Amino acid sequence: MLASGRELSNRADVTEVFLNKLALFSEYSAAATCENNFNSTEGTKVVCDPGICPHLERTDTEILTSFQGQNPGNTTGFVALDRTHKTIVLSFRGSEYKGNYDTDIDFPQVPVPELCADCMAHEGFLYAWGNVSAVVLPIIQCASRLYPSYTVAFTGHSLGGALSTLGATFQRNANQTVDLYTFGSPQVGNHSLAEIITNATLGMNYRVTHSDDPVPRILGTEKAVTKHWQYSQSSPEYWIISNNTANVTPSDIEVIKGIDNTAGNLGQTGCDFQAHQWYIGNMTGCSRNGQSGNSTEITKLLCDL
Repeated sequence: MLASGRELSNRADVTEVFLNKLALFSEYSAAATCENNFNSTEGTKVVCDPGICPHLERTDTEILTSFQGQNPGNTTGFVALDRTHKTIVLSFRGSEYKGNYDTDIDFPQVPVPELCADCMAHEGFLYAWGNVSAVVLPIIQCASRLYPSYTVAFTGHSLGGALSTLGATFQRNANQTVDLYTFGSPQVGNHSLAEIITNATLGMNYRVTHSDDPVPRILGTEKAVTKHWQYSQSSPEYWIISNNTANVTPSDIEVIKGIDNTAGNLGQTGCDFQAHQWYIGNMTGCSRNGQSGNSTEITKLLCDL
């Protein structure tokens, strides 16, 4: 249940067109759970189970490269060319297997002075991005040269959102414009890092949360973490307040502005893990490959603390 006494937030920016854009990238994130995408040959279309990704079904897509089991972190996903929306998309899968969970719980912070003097980042997320960047960035840079009018977008659900966030931040720091779409992403670092993400000028931030999903706030409430490290969430937040499995409308999304603003997901106290699995649509694009992030292990970690 949502906490009472919420501050009013701005819904004026949420149009049907904007909602469709969020839905498209939620489907790109869900599609990262599909073996046909992350274990793909070049040139194939991005797919999900029938009926799960209707926007992608109508989109002209081509996978440029895929990757799985990149260590540390068992990082998995794909890079795709979206000809319909003229976008180069990097999509990361969320947590499914042991290597992913090992990365999730490697939560001590390490300095990232190349971003700012006081910036600290989640060690597991940072090292996972650092390794996979060598695989994906040459492909993205090549595609950007071939398609100079295309935008670049990073996206992901849960762990995938954290990797996308750090990846976009580093690429913006390297003077590349990257739009960022995350769904149920945990915090990736301290307040100084959240300021860098929030104040980015090379690309837009779309950090989407859902009702009382525990994942976006776990690193800011779990005692083993907060005893030693301070974690923050960036702004703005697009907070979906509709129920699980409900059709999301523009009026179901509240725009919460301000780093660590508790008017949205951060102010909730419940632990509805099913809320983590429903972001505009089902975040498991292919059920035969497992439920992304929905294991007994991760549920216990989040909800029994």
